[in-house]
Amino acid sequence: YILSFASQVLLSAPITARLSVAPFTLAQALLIVCWIVLHRRRLIDAGRPAGIVMGIALIYALEVVLLVVLVAWILSATAGSSAGVGPNAGILQLFVIVYLLTLLSADPSLGALQFWIMGLVALLAIPVIIAVGFSVWAARQPSQPPGR
Repeated sequence: YILSFASQVLLSAPITARLSVAPFTLAQALLIVCWIVLHRRRLIDAGRPAGIVMGIALIYALEVVLLVVLVAWILSATAGSSAGVGPNAGILQLFVIVYLLTLLSADPSLGALQFWIMGLVALLAIPVIIAVGFSVWAARQPSQPPGR
């Protein structure tokens, strides 16, 4: 999970300007395969069916696809823009601009945009919560004796 979180660095402006989102996608694919192998082995060791591992990995992979599509869309939308907003601009700048516009409007809430942002954050957080909860559950399963 720490490596998965650390791979978010591969979405930084210098890397995405040169290589787009390919390094992040490759890193996530490798981490998902490692996660599947680790959890399948653990469930087989516990004498449990290992099919659920693929389902949870698929949910997490769909989350990664959503994030990659979102970042690629933002990068492509800003590719032809003026200075200060382009392939070298970070996603953080988008949120800073939205925050500044909110301050200028004298309204402390973002209105409908706030619900969209909260919905996106929930969509990105739910698969991670499911995967972490499953890992904790799988780790707590007792191992079967070698003869069974």
